[in-house]
Amino acid sequence: MVAMAAHEPTRPRRRVQFRHEARNFWATDSSLTLLLILLVGNIFIMPLAHFVTWGRFAARVALSLMLISGLLATVRDRLIIAVTIAFVVMGSVVGWEDIVHPDFSLHLINDLVSLLSIALLLALIFRQVFRPGPITLRRIQGSVALYMMLGFFWTVSYSMVELLAPGSFRIALHTRVDLPDLGYFSFTTLTTLGLGDVLPLGAAARSLVVLEALIGQLFPVILIARLVTMEVDYRRTAAN
Repeated sequence: MVAMAAHEPTRPRRRVQFRHEARNFWATDSSLTLLLILLVGNIFIMPLAHFVTWGRFAARVALSLMLISGLLATVRDRLIIAVTIAFVVMGSVVGWEDIVHPDFSLHLINDLVSLLSIALLLALIFRQVFRPGPITLRRIQGSVALYMMLGFFWTVSYSMVELLAPGSFRIALHTRVDLPDLGYFSFTTLTTLGLGDVLPLGAAARSLVVLEALIGQLFPVILIARLVTMEVDYRRTAAN
């Protein structure tokens, strides 16, 4: 009994230490490497929506986990954290319900929640990459993750356009455009590869495609210029 009582106080300490270590991890550049790995993995998860009904949901769960982890590390306001986690959990429930009982309204809500989640994750990565300090290899990896998140953001945007105006996109090999097709199209547009096997036909779709192509051209140039400027300023300050 005495031995058990002696060990009991260590449990809260271990929990506090674990939270502290997790918070330190997400506050360092190491978290940017993990985010990049998860994003690359998400590219391979997304095509599962072609073959299994839970493929889209699996991609959403991975995104939700990244969002919650980054949020806990970078935001101190408990109310914001609680509201955001509730929002993410609600979105996951809606996403699962959309799989079990497909419905236009559920599908639209699912896309809206995904779009807002990606926007929040973009803000968290942006904050981590451009915080004061030296530009390390991990920060460069974080900037790549930021660039990739833009591709996912437009993927969901295209999905919403196709949902609201069916036939806005056409693909040569299929009669119906699915999320993996739109994800493939988004990244080929962002990188200005433009293979032409997916065509935007609707006015809203074409406007989004032009906007993504412009960002795909300008974002890397502006990003590199900003990172170089930050590194030069840091070295100048450190030298003084």
